[in-house]
Amino acid sequence: MSSESQPLISVIMPVYNGEKYLHEAVESILAQTLADFELIVIDDGSTDRSAAILESFRQNDARVIVQHHSQNQGIVAANNTGLAIARGKYIARMDADDISLPERFEKQAAFLETHPEIDIIGSARQMINEHGHFIGGLTMPLEDLALRWANTFSIAFMHATILLRRSIIVEHKIQYNISRDVSELDFFARLLEYAHGGNLAESLYIYRIHSGSNISRFQRGDMDRKSKTIFANIQKRFPELAISFEQVLQVSGALLGRPAMFWKRAEAADTYLRVWQAFARGYTPDPVYYRLRTNVVLIAAKLALYPPFQPGSQKVIRRIFEIEPKWLISFVWKFPEMVSTKIQSMLIRQNRK
Repeated sequence: MSSESQPLISVIMPVYNGEKYLHEAVESILAQTLADFELIVIDDGSTDRSAAILESFRQNDARVIVQHHSQNQGIVAANNTGLAIARGKYIARMDADDISLPERFEKQAAFLETHPEIDIIGSARQMINEHGHFIGGLTMPLEDLALRWANTFSIAFMHATILLRRSIIVEHKIQYNISRDVSELDFFARLLEYAHGGNLAESLYIYRIHSGSNISRFQRGDMDRKSKTIFANIQKRFPELAISFEQVLQVSGALLGRPAMFWKRAEAADTYLRVWQAFARGYTPDPVYYRLRTNVVLIAAKLALYPPFQPGSQKVIRRIFEIEPKWLISFVWKFPEMVSTKIQSMLIRQNRK
């Protein structure tokens, strides 16, 4: 790729004091089977050896572009710096402590090239600990409708796995919102106003969990920050719903299994179903819709019926019957599977410690 030509992919990688894993992360990008890319690394005021490591890569590979912030501005500002520099047809994200598998770009770019109706494609991920040992995996929602619903109370894409069309960013002037505590959740919500997305079931990314990783810092911080962004997005998407921040906080806590929400699960389930009903009015039922609906009522039933005899549980059951009259059959059939999934999640969390 010449300096004047447009690369197929612009890879944005923010770095702040990432020397421990940085070499492996950069190498995983340079080893991609699809070589038509530029790697834009934003050194966000690092005080360790990150700058020296990046300079060594820059001198040896013309695809590596290093942009320095004189002082630490945070990952949101670093991502926006990368967006401003990017020239590629597609934009990819990469974290400085993770690993992209060799065929990631080849498979994701091929998908977007052959699916012009899709604008953002992510993938499943593997998870390793700081010693490189496998501790689990995660598959994100695959279809556009499923990920739109997922993005209502959570994040529809694993951020660093995405490949998206830069034309969406340019046309609609989309950036990461520095005023949002969980900027990627807000970023995807605004992208999905104009774009369609999907996730590949294949794992193309290895996510490293360690004491300095984003997920660890977030877990140690105030989890209410995520709910504030969720609440703002729900207000924007469903202005007809009279839902308070406290109710959204209850849903977020209940879905995460927070003990403080244990005796408010029925109320959280009712709010969850009300949001689903507002969401569902915009779509024509299809196989994905029916599968989503089944999952939604199962989650609501689990929240409202365990523990039994919660205040407000009868109201939730009536609402569930309005949405899906046959929910009880699915609940009895699926409940053991849901418990098993919960146990697996608990084991993964224990392995992170």
